[in-house]
Amino acid sequence: MHASAQHDHRRTFRTDIERLTDGHLRSTPLDVLRSTNTQAVFRGAVPKGAHTATDASLARYLQDRLAREDIHLDLSVSIER
Repeated sequence: MHASAQHDHRRTFRTDIERLTDGHLRSTPLDVLRSTNTQAVFRGAVPKGAHTATDASLARYLQDRLAREDIHLDLSVSIER
């Protein structure tokens, strides 16, 4: 998964990354592979489900879910099967 800071939330990007990897997605633990002040790359296991049918549907689901927790990221996801 690749995350970048949403335009209006660049100042909180590092905090959002820390919150994201600190257990906010309990069912999907993520490891940070690399990060800067505006972009990060993660790897983690993805359980099968309705939201994991496509890369786009998982990205949309995660963005919506994180926004409810005040984590604002633009996500792109690549699911390896």
